[in-house]
Amino acid sequence: MTVSKENTRVQVTMPKTLREALEKEAENDSRTLSNYIVHILLQRDKLKE
Repeated sequence: MTVSKENTRVQVTMPKTLREALEKEAENDSRTLSNYIVHILLQRDKLKE
């Protein structure tokens, strides 16, 4: 899959238990794991404003 010019790929190492928990939360929110992580980070950034 191609990444748009505005985005970049990153590789993250995390505990398997954290990944499993995030995947469950993402599924409950009808998101992919990657999209859910981006969503969390963007929400966190908005709270700082």
